[in-house]
Amino acid sequence: MPEYTRGSLRDVLTFVPLNTIFYYGWKTVDLAARTGISLADIKTQLGHMTAVEADAGANRIMVTGANSPKPARVVKRDPTAPISQPSSTSTYVAYNKLAAASAGGWSLAKPARGVRLTANVDGKRSITAIAELSNGALYAFPLSRVDFDRAGATLGLQSAAQITTTLERSALVTGSRTKPGRCSIEDNGGVFSTYFATDAEEAAIAAGYNIDRTEFVEYGAPVAP
Repeated sequence: MPEYTRGSLRDVLTFVPLNTIFYYGWKTVDLAARTGISLADIKTQLGHMTAVEADAGANRIMVTGANSPKPARVVKRDPTAPISQPSSTSTYVAYNKLAAASAGGWSLAKPARGVRLTANVDGKRSITAIAELSNGALYAFPLSRVDFDRAGATLGLQSAAQITTTLERSALVTGSRTKPGRCSIEDNGGVFSTYFATDAEEAAIAAGYNIDRTEFVEYGAPVAP
């Protein structure tokens, strides 16, 4: 491990918008401490925000640890950097800051990645089910097509075909720390366990499901003014 990476804590919680409502969060090193990169650059060229700044957004959905979607990644190289610092810096960039990043000397290293949905069609054993949380996030996860057809309506789950608007697609997420609740029920001598939509909890209980865990939401829906 190079000397300049030893002791560099990834303890700066940072968010960038992936679209008009979805804010992707992760922990990074203090990029502003590096030569040739200022705090102003990080904000104006990359769109980096603190949690407090992201939380001020209207109708925003904030998550950390998501597998998808992912923001675009950019890199900036500095051959004049001292030997005690890396000669290149790579980080995420906001969806609306790509032009500003390019003008500031950053190059696109990896494009943004969305959420892949598998439709509920004949021939598919596993499809994408979607559970809505109280903060508006649409958590997508794989589920047996048979189980979806049998239990999806009771548990408030949506299929890929039901995600029809740009706003809905903007709220999709997989693998984040923010997750729907889980429920289970005895089924044919075994136990069937899956996620459920938050507003379907009472319906799930009425249908005989056990609520094993309620939803976990890192950042709730914004408070109306």
